[in-house]
Amino acid sequence: MPILQIFTNVSKASLPDGFVGKCSDVWGGMIGKPKQYTYVNVLPDQMMAFGGTQEPCALVLAGSIGKFGKDENKGYTEKLTELLGSIGVAKNRMYVVFEDLQPENVGYDRTTFAFMKL
Repeated sequence: MPILQIFTNVSKASLPDGFVGKCSDVWGGMIGKPKQYTYVNVLPDQMMAFGGTQEPCALVLAGSIGKFGKDENKGYTEKLTELLGSIGVAKNRMYVVFEDLQPENVGYDRTTFAFMKL
């Protein structure tokens, strides 16, 4: 149920080999949820502008059932900013948006997390 989507105008060709796997490891480690439920989607080559320019930028959408809060989100933002910095996105050229998902609104394996015992 931890979901991480990274939209960026950085080209796919510029991403290092294994970048999606690295994102998965970083995200899973940060959020502390079972890796088997961790979802990461990196969408490079997006037509994006930030602050009126098309220099490298990103939008990160992070969703999870629980695990979010003022202090946690600050720490997650620091780590995600560092991760995106590794592909050339400056720390002031990205937003991270957190969404605290409700278990009854996340389906998996023919049920929802509200009915799963984890």
